[in-house]
Amino acid sequence: MDIAELRHIFASRIRELREGKLNQGEFADSVGISRGAMSYYEQEARTPDIGVLRAICVKYNISADYLLGIIPDPNHSISDVCHETGLSAEAARRLCMIAKLVSIEFESPMHMLKIFDQDFHEAMKHTPFISVPEVLKVLLESDEGLQIITYLGAIILGVEFESNMPKRIVLKSSSKNFQIAIPIENFTSALWVDIQNEAARLRDKLEGVSQQPE
Repeated sequence: MDIAELRHIFASRIRELREGKLNQGEFADSVGISRGAMSYYEQEARTPDIGVLRAICVKYNISADYLLGIIPDPNHSISDVCHETGLSAEAARRLCMIAKLVSIEFESPMHMLKIFDQDFHEAMKHTPFISVPEVLKVLLESDEGLQIITYLGAIILGVEFESNMPKRIVLKSSSKNFQIAIPIENFTSALWVDIQNEAARLRDKLEGVSQQPE
């Protein structure tokens, strides 16, 4: 990573840290640096020294690894999930939040508010999806579950579909140079074919409507 990229990451994460809470000058005062220096940091014109980095980390209880772009999220646990699974920081954060909703027996709304603090409203939005960790566990623990994930990913990511053999389906990635031929020998595969057939029928129907003379 070159100095320009490091300065860009540091500047963007400092802005995320202070925006909506402190202006640039107030943030500089809070960590004991000059307002001019703070302006240089956010303009990506100067690299902070180790003392400035430490002052920010101590004052705001944030990891230097995050400020320097080594990890994708201020929370090391979230970053570890990202590293091990390939999930984005936002996806990992939401999964961890849902897992917490599942694992804790909340005594009252106030108890939940105390646990989640500033993330309370975000946590409430995920309450209907608290079965997600259990569903993922079931899917990842079985070959059939992994096939469901494969087909669901194919649907969401928009791979091409070909049915050029009577008892096989072929998934062709739109972003990578490979294809996978899968025998139609179980319910999941049959469901995939049925979804594709229904999707094709619906597309034909919609195209027919759009082509009708007004």
